[in-house]
Order: sequence, then structure tokens, then C-alpha cells
Amino acid sequence: MQTTPVTTSKQPEFPCTNCGTMFNRRPGGRTTCKSACKSAAQRQQKAPKVTARDAKIARRKARLLENPFGYWFIEQAERAGTVQTYQGITAAGLHQLLALHNYRKKRYGWIEKGHGKDSYHLCHVQGLKGRDGSTGLTNALNLFAGLDYLNQQHSDKPVNTWAGESIPKSARKRKWNITPDMTLDERLQKIANFLGDELDTFLDELDKMPQRTARLRLAKSIHKRQGDELYEPLDRRYTLTELESLKMAELQALETIQEGREKNKDFLFSNCSPDSKLGVMHDELKRFSADLPEGTHRDNCRSMLSLVRVLGIYLAQIGNAEGKARNRFLSLANAAWTPLQYSHPVTPWRTPASLLESDRASLVKAITEAAHNALQGLSIDGAALEAQLEERLHLLNLVPVVMVPNEVSWEASGANWITYIDNLYSSFESTWQALLDTGICTESQWFAAQDGVLWSLQAAIEQGRKQHMNQRCFTHYNKPFQRFPAYLEFPPVEVEPFPLAA
Repeated sequence: MQTTPVTTSKQPEFPCTNCGTMFNRRPGGRTTCKSACKSAAQRQQKAPKVTARDAKIARRKARLLENPFGYWFIEQAERAGTVQTYQGITAAGLHQLLALHNYRKKRYGWIEKGHGKDSYHLCHVQGLKGRDGSTGLTNALNLFAGLDYLNQQHSDKPVNTWAGESIPKSARKRKWNITPDMTLDERLQKIANFLGDELDTFLDELDKMPQRTARLRLAKSIHKRQGDELYEPLDRRYTLTELESLKMAELQALETIQEGREKNKDFLFSNCSPDSKLGVMHDELKRFSADLPEGTHRDNCRSMLSLVRVLGIYLAQIGNAEGKARNRFLSLANAAWTPLQYSHPVTPWRTPASLLESDRASLVKAITEAAHNALQGLSIDGAALEAQLEERLHLLNLVPVVMVPNEVSWEASGANWITYIDNLYSSFESTWQALLDTGICTESQWFAAQDGVLWSLQAAIEQGRKQHMNQRCFTHYNKPFQRFPAYLEFPPVEVEPFPLAA
């Protein structure tokens, strides 16, 4: 685009092509105002051009560091001293790591102890830095959400060879080492070189995710408030780039000034209550039981999963926080059920409440810690734990008391009785299966309990029909009765009376 000169009495003025300053020059003369601008323009011409692909990769890497996962991801390679901790991982494996990282964050264990101290750690099965020089792999099969104090006690102690994944010292290569003097960009670049297209694919998908770190969210909030009359002014106006480079404590100090407070407020990430230790062990045992290859590690996880489920069912039944958190053990929206009872092994009759509570707390602690050790790949005495559980927990009632159907649950089942009954069975099946796995009930009792559910459903419908007929519109205002709603019609299922075993 040709620039129109501004005519003066001497020479016409032209803008400098580098800095834009107007200067006098003869037509066809130099295009920059001074030699410094000329040198800068020459350097710019010699600089390598950034391709669209390079810009995209740089943008995606920057996006990774806006996500809390990104810093943790780089930190694992730093702690291992090599990017080979990610050996063999794929884009799908990176998504599994991201899901596991987010899962641990959403347990909200830090609420119990304050910001910065989390009750749950992401623990490596085979140590990240083994005592024999091996390197534990950072992938979903060598990593689990565990208990902080047990992870710290275990430290870098060796575990059984049948558990976890690692590479020996002889397999490490010097070119993939991470050294303390490397910058963040250099570490990230070495990871990118090692993972290649798998990381590119993952970053491309991560670029679409909206999550940012709490620090960056606070920086953006402070930047947006500058100039707003509702907030106090800062000592100067900060750019968003400056704010994003500050640490959390510095940002909190600026926020305190803006809001006119005397001291920093506690920075809470969520109002959610912390998850239970037994619940977290249940989720991770369930994942390992499904994903691990056949072997002792998977067998130990499966045996502990059965014990954790039964204990969780009882704790949820009595309203204990370890069992009722996240409604994973006994979530009954359409029934009432007390399947188990607890008895003290020494004094089962008229047990003092303090003694019963102490014994119960000891059992919960023993099974929770054994579950962590099973995930960690340590040897456990599952038979002894099962004996302790069976000595204390006994079957009370295998048949839930079904509630009266309503219009919402009826429509959710597609207004079909067969589907409605199937949904009922599905909500009870995990509890029946857990009791069966530990020998608390038998298969014949399970089948009898299914028939018992149908009898309970018919009793609930009969009760619902009476309540429907006792509405004021029928008893006081003489509204003519036509028929019952479809969800209060008896289901077309016939069952023979079957004596239920307790």
C-alpha cells in the first residue's frame, strides 16, 4: 500500500516503516528514520518465519500451562530426573492421567487440613525413583489416588515385582534426562520431543478445554476490576501478562487492596465436602480390578474391593460419613433398606456405645489401610480381614422396602412395568453382589430376595392406591373416581410366596 506524502516547505514527510515516526526524506530515499530502526528492520527480515503449525504448537503448549494438570505433568519428569517416566504412553493414556489428576483434585481432601495440604496423593506403585536406580512409569496403571500419610510412610521402599510398571536403570538414556538447571520451556520441549505425535494429539484436544488454574483465574479477575469504580485502585495499572506472572500470594495481596480489606481472605476452591477415605479406596480398587492385567495385584484389589463394599454398605446404612459420601455404597432413592447389623465380637449383647464405636473405627481403619496397601502392590492378609468383617457384620434383611411409585419414576422407566422392575433390581444388585461375594448371603437367598422385592412393590402399590382414594377431592368434594394412574395399577407379574431366609 503506497503512502501519500505530506508536502512541506522543505522535504515531504514519510512514516518510518519500523517505528512509524514521521521524518523528512527525499522521494525514493531511505524508509527508516534512523540507523537503529534500519538495523531492527534488517534483523526482522532475517528472523525465521513462524509457520502456522509452529504457532499452533506454541499456543497449545501455553494452554497446557494454563491447566493445573500441566505443571503436575512436567513435575513428574522433574522428580524422576528423566522424561522416560512417560515411556510407551499414548494420547489416550495422557487423557487417563488427566482424568486421574482431576479425580484426585475433586476429592477436596485439603478442606480438612487447610489449603496446600491434601489428604489424598497421587501415589506411584513402583517408585518414581527406585532405590535400585529404576524409574517408575507415570501412567494410569502405575498410579492411584491414595492416602497421604501412608504414601509418606512408604516413601521409596520397594514393592513386589508383580505390581506396577517401571524401567530398569540400564534402560535410561542420558539424552532424556531432566536437570535442575533446565528452564520450564526446555523441560516441556524435551517431553514433547520424547512423546512426539502422541503429545501433539493430546494438546490439540486439551486446547478445547476451558479449565485454567486458580492463579490465572484470579489474575484475570484483578485485571478486569482495574478502573472499576466499585473497587479500590492499585498502586499502578497492571497488564494481564504482568498479573499472570505473579505468584498466588502476590495476587491475593492485590485482591485485598482492591476489595479494601485489611488481610487476605482464605482462597477456597470449592464448597464441596471432602470425600471419604473408604470411598476413594473403593473407586481406585474398582478401577484397578477392571484395568490391571491378570495376576496377584489384580486379585488382591478384587478381594479388598469386596470387603470395602460390604463395610461401606453398613456405614452408609447408619449414616456414617465414610459410607454415605458421594452415595456410592447404598444409594436408594426408591426404597428403604437396612441389610446389615454390627455386633461386637467379644460382647455382642448390650455392648456399650463407646466400645462398639471404638471397635468399628478400628475395623474401618484396618480395611482402609489394607485397601491402600493392596493398591500399592504390597502383600496383604485378605483372609484375616475377611474373617474380622464376617465376625462383626451379619445379614439382617435382604429385601428392601420399596416405596410407592410416583409419576416421575414411572415416566423415567418409559411408562413400562418391566422396565420399572428392572430398574429396581439394578439399584439393589450391587448390594446383593457385595453380600454374595463375601459369603454373607447365598444365591438362593438372592433369588428369594428378588421375589420379595415384587411382593414389596405390590404392597407399596396397594398403599398408594389407598392414599390416592383418600385425597380430599374424593372424600370431601365428591369428585367422581374414574381410574387409578398407570403407576398405581398392579404390574402384570405373578410370584409365588417364597420363604425368605434371614
